This record gives sequence, C-alpha cells and structure tokens, in this order.
Amino acid sequence: MIRRLIRHPVVQNSLLLYAVQFSTYLLPLATIPYLSRVLSQEKYGLILFAQNFIWYFLTLTEYGFNLTATRRIAIHSDDPEKVSRIFSAVMVAKFLLLLLSFAIMAAVVFSVPKLRPNWNLFLITFAAVAGNCVFPLWLFQGLQKMKHVAARDFIAKTIAFGLLFLVVRSDRDYLWAAGLQSGGQLLAGIAGLIAVPFVAPVRLRMPAASEVWESLRTGFPVFLSMAAMSLTSSTNTFIMGLRASMSEVAYFGNAQRIIVALRMLVTPLVTSIYPYISQKAARSEEEAVRFLRKYSLLLSLPFLLISLGLLAAAPLVVVFLGKGYAPAVPLLRIMAFSPFMLALSHCFSTYYMLAFGYEKQWARILFVAVVVNFALLIPLLAFLRPSVALAVVWIALDIFQTSAYFIFYRRHSQDQLAGAS
Repeated sequence: MIRRLIRHPVVQNSLLLYAVQFSTYLLPLATIPYLSRVLSQEKYGLILFAQNFIWYFLTLTEYGFNLTATRRIAIHSDDPEKVSRIFSAVMVAKFLLLLLSFAIMAAVVFSVPKLRPNWNLFLITFAAVAGNCVFPLWLFQGLQKMKHVAARDFIAKTIAFGLLFLVVRSDRDYLWAAGLQSGGQLLAGIAGLIAVPFVAPVRLRMPAASEVWESLRTGFPVFLSMAAMSLTSSTNTFIMGLRASMSEVAYFGNAQRIIVALRMLVTPLVTSIYPYISQKAARSEEEAVRFLRKYSLLLSLPFLLISLGLLAAAPLVVVFLGKGYAPAVPLLRIMAFSPFMLALSHCFSTYYMLAFGYEKQWARILFVAVVVNFALLIPLLAFLRPSVALAVVWIALDIFQTSAYFIFYRRHSQDQLAGAS
C-alpha cells in the first residue's frame, strides 16, 4: 500500500517539488541567523527591503504562468508539438516581460531619492528576477517530470548559499550577501532551462506573434490577481520602509520570511495536485468534487500542526534570528496560522475555482481582498506599531480569502453534485 502510494506520480512530484521549495525558501531561511549576526539591522533591513521591492517584478515576469501554462501543458501533455508551441510562446512572453520589468525597476530606483544611492543593490537583487524568468518550472510541473530539475535546482542554490557563509563577514559585504542569494536563483534558472531538451521532448522555436499574445491573454486574469496580492504584501512593506526605520523593516521582514517559508511548504502539494485535479475536472466534474470533499481536510491538517507549533515556539524561533529581534515574537504569533489558512484556501481556490475554470470569480475575490487590505492598513497604522499593523492585516486577509473561497466552493459544488445525480 505504502509502496504503491509512493510510486504515484502526484506523490513523487510532490516530494521532488519539496526539494525545489527547500532550496528556494528554506535554504535562505538557514542564512538568517548568520546574516542577522554579521550584518547590522540597518544593512540587513536594506537587503530585505530590496528583495521585497524586487517581488513586484518576480510577479510581473511570472505572469500567472505557473498556473495557466501548467494547466495548458498538463492538458496537452500527450502532444509534443503542442507542448513545444506553448513552451516557446510562454518563454518569449516572459523574456518581453523581463525587459519591461528591468525598465520599470531602473526608472523607479533612479527617480526616488531614498532609493537612488542603493541602485547597485537593486541591480544585483534583480538577478533573481532573471533566474525566475528563465526557469521553466511550469513546464516540468505540467509534464509531471521534476526528478532531474529538482536536483539541479538544489545543487545550484546550495553552492551559492554555501559561498555566502564564506564571503560575507561584515557590513562591508552586504552587496555580496544580496548578490549570492539572487545569483543562486539565476544559476538555478539557467540550469533548469538547459535541462529542458534532456527531460522532455520539447523544442524551443520562434513562435508567431499571435501565439505569444494568446499566452499573455490567457494568463492576464491570473496575473492581475497575483499582481493584486503582490501589491498588498509588497506595498505594505514598501510603505513601512518609507515611514519607519530599517530596523523595523528587519523585524517584520524576518518574521515574514519565516512565515513565507512555512507557507511555501504548501506549494509542492499545490503544484502536484493542480495538474492532476485539472485533468480529473476535465473528465468528470462530479469525480473531481468528490475528490476535494474527501481530501481537503486531510491535505490541510499537517499545516494546522505546523501553525500550532509556531504559535507555541515563537520565542525559540526568534532566538534563532539572533540578538535584538525580540520584537518579532508577537509578529510571528499573530501570523502563526497563515500556513494553515493558505493550505485550506487552496483546496477551494486553486483545486476548485481554477481547475474548474472559474478564473474571473477567483480574480474578483482577490481584488476585493486588495480593497480590504488598504481599508484595514490605513487606520491600523495610526494606532499600532507599523510592523504589528502589517502582521494583523496579513492574517486578516488570509481569513477573508479562505472564507470567500469556501463560500463559493460550497455553493457551486453542491449544484454540480446535484446536477450529476
């Protein structure tokens, strides 16, 4: 039974994606206690601020392709010619978005007086955007072929982060600290792109303009929704960085990185199950709904345990951050249930709404969440410490979105089961 379960493609791809997520989010997390000790809070906060700013462009270049292109690849996985056309069109679209991102980044940095003196830091950090752009994770997810890609990704990022411990010794090396982190992303992205012809029967060719446009058009609703959420989290931190000290940014930034790392443990399940449930929904909506009803709570339960553990162990986790980070304890406790809320929300949003083609309704909920974000943030900043205000808004949005997704799922899934019977 266990052996058969392990051999299931969804389980194998989930395990391999955990290796990718480990190198992307948990490996950088291991650098926090070191960097928080060898760098001052001001310099470390500056790096976190730059990485947060770059997240806008990571969102722009990803453009929702990790959802829309993955679904298209999964549906046409038995047609190498169709997969090659989708792959080529998406890669050209991402390259155009990369050029646009760099132009916007340079314009913003050089036009804002507070950012201009650190233009070299922003330029170095932007390498992560290029790495994320060229890494066709969505292709391997859609084809459910993660084995060799996961190994290359892990090795490339491990080398980069190993060098960080050797090179970064003080504030004078803060650019190296930023560069090695973003450089690891770039190296992993290039390795993933090189691996494509060896892992899948896919060939890069010059697509027609109409095919590139179709990729952009298909991904646009999801991109708008992802951009809206990036707008909330990144803009909240950006506002705090303009109003508060970089030490305050460091408190929230490190707490946020821990929460994000734990939330990213959900991603391998999502990226493995999403193509599977998309194929199942295309064959039988009733069968897909019954799958969700059977496994939703089971898929979310491990993350409830993780959230409870973080709530109890927050003071110990902050010791891990280093001396002077005690203000991060209440932030971690406020956001502790975020991993669980994310896992639960994916059962009703990604596995149901996106897999069943409800992209517009899904996007509408995210846009409402943006309005709720700023409606909460503005008054809370007047009464709470900025980092605490951001933490409260973070968990409030998690609760709002999960509730909205569940209400939609409950209403429409009942209709589908009733129609099937």
